[in-house]
Amino acid sequence: MPVFSKGNFTLNLGIASISTEISEEDRQCAWELYCELVSRVALMGKEDARGELVFTGELYDQSLDSLYAFFREARGLMRRYPVGRIKSESTQNHLGFFIAALLEVVIRPFLEQWQASYRHWWSRECERLPQASPFERQQGYPQLQKMLEDWRVVRRFCRSAAKELTEQFKLPDVTALEPPELKQQWLAETSALIDACIEKGDV
Repeated sequence: MPVFSKGNFTLNLGIASISTEISEEDRQCAWELYCELVSRVALMGKEDARGELVFTGELYDQSLDSLYAFFREARGLMRRYPVGRIKSESTQNHLGFFIAALLEVVIRPFLEQWQASYRHWWSRECERLPQASPFERQQGYPQLQKMLEDWRVVRRFCRSAAKELTEQFKLPDVTALEPPELKQQWLAETSALIDACIEKGDV
């Protein structure tokens, strides 16, 4: 069950189906949310061989764009979800409420804390170091480690939520399609390629 924990704050945002018999509308909404989650590295991240979430190959300004785009898509899902079946006793189990909580408790606070700060710094760095590699340049953000630490918290929760969606709504788990060995090979090759390009000044 997905639980969001940050510092002394912990909130259970468990997903539960509205009834024992899941309608196709419910499953379709769950599938669309699941697709939005698992198709965005900004939300799911990548794991290294030790199971640690890493940011290899990411440009943080583009990942922030993806987070903001997810916010818009998730609001659209809330509007399309069949709200007519909500009953007072099942309100907190309604998938629409989970989406709202995901946005308000997890995504929005992260964006409010980091998006403006990083983008302001990034725009100044792009002007100050126009020839520098974007991968190299972004490592200079003064609060980088704190931002990435918070981002990992968001990503761990989104991974847990995606897994819960597959179990509660009987969805296929597309994240299991790629062999773990292949994922690690891609990570290693991407990291080596970026390092080589930075040395040459090509990126």
